[in-house]
Amino acid sequence: MGSNEDEASSSIDVYQSVLWAQVCSAKDEFAIEIDGDNGILRPRRHFGAEKSIILGDIMTMAMRCFGAHSPPRVSQLPGFDEQKWHIEFGDTVMQIKVESRPYWGFGLLATSFLNKITITGPSKRRCRFVLDLASALGRPPWEGRRKNKWFKATEKDAEGHRADWSQLMNQCRNEFKSQIEVQEQRLKKARKSIKQLEKDEYPNYDRRKAAASLQKVERDIDVSKKALHEDNAAAVDRAMARIDTAFIEADPEAEIHSDVFDEVDEKEIMHSIAAEDVDMDERIAQAPTFENEGVVQVMGDLPVEVNVEAQDLLEDDIPMVDLTESE
Repeated sequence: MGSNEDEASSSIDVYQSVLWAQVCSAKDEFAIEIDGDNGILRPRRHFGAEKSIILGDIMTMAMRCFGAHSPPRVSQLPGFDEQKWHIEFGDTVMQIKVESRPYWGFGLLATSFLNKITITGPSKRRCRFVLDLASALGRPPWEGRRKNKWFKATEKDAEGHRADWSQLMNQCRNEFKSQIEVQEQRLKKARKSIKQLEKDEYPNYDRRKAAASLQKVERDIDVSKKALHEDNAAAVDRAMARIDTAFIEADPEAEIHSDVFDEVDEKEIMHSIAAEDVDMDERIAQAPTFENEGVVQVMGDLPVEVNVEAQDLLEDDIPMVDLTESE
């Protein structure tokens, strides 16, 4: 990691980040359920929704990238302009507040709006969220449609906006790079250890399967590198999970191998029974029998009455209640 990257990581605020984003499209697919002076964001056809609201592509994608979260709270309700609002959402670890307001064109177009995004929480979580958001949008969200008005409204120039987003994104990328490098070193060590194993050290150890598992590790390392190049953090996570599984399969000291979960051949079961020279007819004859003529047997801790007809259950004296009188 270079010195510039170190400086970028160290300049990130410990607990909060503020970013500005240009809205490019908007839809009226949501509504507000009024709750006192605030509201709760709901789908447009939700029962109890009273007021419509227009969200931009930034807000919509932010909710998707965040994952599971509490229902977003509309802390500032929209007035005449349905795209001017404040919305907050998050979980117990990270909170996000998005402020939507126009900065040119009197708010007549979706692109007339900007979003101020305030992210509060651990830096690692913030960095991952920002990388996922920028990747999902597929464009630099920090570039305003009307540059002069954009710089004036946000009080920051183009380089400042780019740096704010890039610092968070680069820190997440560097963490993924470190993880990939660790897996590469782990692969070299595993292959060296397998070559140094004595033949009789692990008699049940299958070296061919181990080599195939390490080959999977190598392929998934390449997959993770390509996914990281495309800022596809979810694909990197999936590749890392497969790598960990393959390392377990290749470990001679691991107690669980993939063949443990293979289906047992029926012929092998019958062969093992025959090898024990077990007379199945004799076993069945020796099995205990139970008399069930109207007696109560115990299954586990619960008494069970056997040999009971369905009609017997209907013959019990059950008092009938006449509901017509109450009506």
